[in-house]
Amino acid sequence: MKVSLSWIGEFVDLDGVAPERVAELLSLHTAEVEGLEWFGEAIADVVVGEVVACGPHPGADKLSLTRVEFGAGEAVPVVCGAPNVRRGLKVAFAPVGSRLPGGIKIKKARLRGETSCGMICSERELELSDEHQGILELDPAAPVGARLVDYLGLLDPVLELDNKSLTHRPDLWGHYGFARELAAILGRELRPLPLAPPWPEADGEGVPIELEDRAGCPLYLGLRIDLDAAPRPSPGWLRRRLLAVGQRPLDDVVDLTNYILLETGQPTHAFDLDRLQGPEIRVRPAAQGELLTTLDGVERQLVAEDLVIADAGRAVALAGVMGGENSEVGPETRRLLLESASFDPVRVRRTAQRHGLRSEASARFEKSLDPALAPEALRRFASLLARVRPEARVLGPPAVAGAAAAPAIRLELEPERAARLLGLPLGREEVAAPLRALGFAVADEGSGPLQVGVPSWRATKDVTLPIDLVEEVGRMAGYHRIRPEALLAPVEPPWTDPVRLLGRRLADRLAGAWQGAETQGYSFLDRRWAERLGLPEESFARLANPVQDRVDLVRRDPVPTLLEQAAGNVRERPRGLLFELAKGYEADRADADGLPVERRWLGAVLWQRPGVRPDGPESAFGAARSLTEDLLRTAVAPAGAEPGHGPSWAHPARALAWRGEPDRLLGWSASLDPRLAGELDLDGFDTAVVLLDLAALAELGAGRLPAFRPPARVPAIKVDVALALPEEVSYAEVEAALRRAGGKLLESLTLFDLFAGGSLPPGQRSLAFHAVLRAPDRTLGEKDERRFLERAAQAAQELGGALRA
Repeated sequence: MKVSLSWIGEFVDLDGVAPERVAELLSLHTAEVEGLEWFGEAIADVVVGEVVACGPHPGADKLSLTRVEFGAGEAVPVVCGAPNVRRGLKVAFAPVGSRLPGGIKIKKARLRGETSCGMICSERELELSDEHQGILELDPAAPVGARLVDYLGLLDPVLELDNKSLTHRPDLWGHYGFARELAAILGRELRPLPLAPPWPEADGEGVPIELEDRAGCPLYLGLRIDLDAAPRPSPGWLRRRLLAVGQRPLDDVVDLTNYILLETGQPTHAFDLDRLQGPEIRVRPAAQGELLTTLDGVERQLVAEDLVIADAGRAVALAGVMGGENSEVGPETRRLLLESASFDPVRVRRTAQRHGLRSEASARFEKSLDPALAPEALRRFASLLARVRPEARVLGPPAVAGAAAAPAIRLELEPERAARLLGLPLGREEVAAPLRALGFAVADEGSGPLQVGVPSWRATKDVTLPIDLVEEVGRMAGYHRIRPEALLAPVEPPWTDPVRLLGRRLADRLAGAWQGAETQGYSFLDRRWAERLGLPEESFARLANPVQDRVDLVRRDPVPTLLEQAAGNVRERPRGLLFELAKGYEADRADADGLPVERRWLGAVLWQRPGVRPDGPESAFGAARSLTEDLLRTAVAPAGAEPGHGPSWAHPARALAWRGEPDRLLGWSASLDPRLAGELDLDGFDTAVVLLDLAALAELGAGRLPAFRPPARVPAIKVDVALALPEEVSYAEVEAALRRAGGKLLESLTLFDLFAGGSLPPGQRSLAFHAVLRAPDRTLGEKDERRFLERAAQAAQELGGALRA
């Protein structure tokens, strides 16, 4: 937001206060000022000149050859193409060496063979308006050689503020609100806003107004105005003031509505009264599918939740957001209906978001404006209209429908408590005085709490509690006055969530040792997921107000989201691992408060191109098992796996349930169900899923530390053993058989080779293992090795194969 200090200077005396100091004071006491710029600085080199000679250019019919006097002692030749240039005219002149907006530097040049030493400027070249049909004509009394910015009073310090710092302050969306703040900060008088005198008697029949939706629009006013002539360009002072704050001037009617908005914060809208059917005004909900072309030229299809301003036959404006083309003020306009209203802020915000149409009006209405501004804005408009267009007539008092007022709020404030909370030595009057300066009504009986009445412009959503008054006192006193003091409270270490710490430890393991990528998915699912998982929709928590249609289920665990993300990555990455730490909610179970049970999960999905035995150690299923074992070791949670029926996303024959003591389910690792893989376009990939209950893992591993294993006192022997077995024998069966064969001497068993074909008959494969044997109290010999190989050979025979030589 841009704030003009010359504009504010109309309401509070800023003499003797530098613009930089004003910016500093506002930053300390009100809202952060991000920057200070000077409007008009870009044309500071332009001076008042006088055309002392003017004649035709000998080489061009549309050019003139002039001489311009600009206070340098001698007139200079200038070639000019404007049709209105003539002898004796006072002009805006940019001499050689000066700069214009856009960084243009004026140089001596030859135009069609004639020397030109400068430039006579139009308003567009000076960025004072879009007018470029001719050069700017100045008053004949303009002093030659004076700087144009000084003569026209263009230089204006403008402050730039971040809108986010004003969101909670509806009163600061207009210049008068900032004037009120500065008057309080500087201890100076705040001049009242000039308003029109009492309304005249009604001239002619008024416009009836009907409020069909009082919740969306509790108050609507319409003022009839006879312009007497078509809209015309605004006077220079008005155009320059709008330009200084970034508003493009159009015509005097539209410019005045923008001026009122920027000055008071209250939006108004001018309808061409003769284009309204009836004429009448109806404030009603839009019909579903109703069409309205707004002033930006876009045809919009409305919904029943939108609020519109309509005449007898059609919508003419989107309430609180933007007017319609069908009632726009134009060159033929002679009579106006000026709207000023109070709209529901939530309704306006949702309509603006729904149509992607953020306007200056909607930005203010959604902040909960003071309803008292609505009638005040009409009186201010009438006051300015009499100045800008004296021949225009207000045709009676405004028509009014409905009523609205800010809540009447009275609060008690204990001065001693306010001083204690702020850490400042403030007396009763030092607490009461700044509140009075800001417009609060303060009653002080000399003892006890102050009785404070909140003004209407602060009562809509800003100041509602006594602590809000403490904040007002503190910011006006100055937070920079608060001295830092040592904390007078016991310092206690913050509570650490063991589940969260475990989750981060497992995530580090997944990202480091397994090179997985952590994701963060949306918690909301499409309803199709209930059908995919074979679960009733009632088992999911539901959103009452979903962002997208039918995306209203809250996920029970991160698996659906991970599978969707995997489906979007498999084409680019034929092998990968994604994981997520997430919460899930089970609506079919309730906690002590009757709410869906919250679960905390670690989910991971692995995929790769097929090409190995789907339940072998090199498959995604085998990798998921190894991954789960590693994570359980990291969590210091001893557990075992048992085949069984897993969750609905799991393969019916390749699923492992992981259980810890005492028979507590910790999670699952499983291949993906082929039906679900087909629906997600993952059927061309070997995909597996791991899902672990973090709370159960943290509870099982609580108090455990990784066991310290001292170096062995005796050496081990390593035996490589290879078994030729039928392909249908699973890796889990082979591993279990070898561990039985090794007994207590088997310290570790690692698969290092998987082979099929070659000398092996069809239907068989070879699994080769490194086996490490060690006894705690003696050195093993060849006899121990031979006994292990004999048992391994017997185990291979029992599995339908043989020990390979």
